[in-house]
Order: sequence, then structure tokens, then C-alpha cells
Amino acid sequence: MKIKVSKVFADFINKTAKELGFKAEAKVVTMSERGYCLNVGLDAAQDAENYGDYDWRKDEYKAIRVCYPYEYYAMPRYLTTAALVREFRRSSVQTIEDLKAMLRDMCEI
Repeated sequence: MKIKVSKVFADFINKTAKELGFKAEAKVVTMSERGYCLNVGLDAAQDAENYGDYDWRKDEYKAIRVCYPYEYYAMPRYLTTAALVREFRRSSVQTIEDLKAMLRDMCEI
């Protein structure tokens, strides 16, 4: 499995959340450049690290949206490939258990 914005990785986040007992639902979403800038970050669309999240054929960006239950009163979190890779390297992930712990740190409220 590659560390990037994909349906496979979103499903892995969902399975990890269920396994570790925190409530979060991950889904890949696409949006325009303006939506990407508003949801992910102001300069994220111009960031060279997020180039892989852009589909030039459709002129859309993609990200993993992590939603929480309504009773949490929490805004969705948007994960990009660059953010996932940066956290992967910072956490020195070596095993699948390390990856699950990293995802828990990133997504759990």
C-alpha cells in the first residue's frame, strides 16, 4: 500500500479507526482549486508537494476527508498526500502498527 490520497488508503483509515476504537470516517473527495485552498490550506494548491493530488484531465484536486460524529461538533479534517508523507517520515514509521498509531494521532479527536 502506498501512502497517498486513494480509496485504498481511506479504507485503511476506516478499518484502523474501527480496530482502535475511535470514531472517524474517511472518504476521498474531489474539489476545485478554490475548494482545495479553502479546505486544505490557502497555498496548498500551489505547493509542489501536493502536485500528485491534482488531476489535470478533470481540473480537480483530491484529498481524504475525515468526518466525525455530529455530537463531537468537529469540523472535517482534510488529509493530503504531502501531509501523510510528512507525518510518516516524522514518526519514523517502520511497521503496520506504527502506521496505525500515526493515523490515530492524526485523526482521533
